[in-house]
Amino acid sequence: MRVVVFGAGGKVGRRLVPQLVEAGHDVVGVIHREASAEAVSSAGATPVVVDLEGGIEAVREVLEGANAAVWSAGADIGTGPEHSDRLDRDGCLRAIAAAEQAGVGRWVQISSLYADRIDIAPPVLAHFLGNKATADDAARASTMQWTVVRPGGLTDDEPTGSVSIMAEGMGHGRIARADVASVITAALTDGLAINTSFDLAEGTDSVDEGLRAL
Repeated sequence: MRVVVFGAGGKVGRRLVPQLVEAGHDVVGVIHREASAEAVSSAGATPVVVDLEGGIEAVREVLEGANAAVWSAGADIGTGPEHSDRLDRDGCLRAIAAAEQAGVGRWVQISSLYADRIDIAPPVLAHFLGNKATADDAARASTMQWTVVRPGGLTDDEPTGSVSIMAEGMGHGRIARADVASVITAALTDGLAINTSFDLAEGTDSVDEGLRAL
């Protein structure tokens, strides 16, 4: 399967790309600066620099011939709400539209815990979560098969391989970025969690058990 990973140079993307390659996929890693190209290449993927805050044409070009796409790009809270508007909302909406135009069959969206329950989220995150919710809704409304993953607090801890996956309502939780990558890799490789949204945190189930229980 040819998979395009948006945000391949990010903290989740850097862990996701090698897992997808190891699973046998042909991976294109979309990055926003040339400095990330070597890391993507060394993982066995093809790096492509694309301005996700720019026009739709370059995004559509990188998606041509892809079977699936993963949105792993995201604005850091420290860069401010305007950056989130440009990337988390507008950039992602353009990418979803471009994927539909390119005939991509599957879209995986890395969102955030509480994006579906902003009213109980920390107020400082409300604007960012609102943008993610808008993008999540667009993925669900698209013509593609979709998966929306809402991980809890992301850590750089070593992966445990044990997760908690709930369709909705997870109160809190943390999870290693590498475990998030494992869940996405399994969902794509095994055709799981299609047209499903779920919360994700560290837990007691294997990745396969958690996905198949949805």
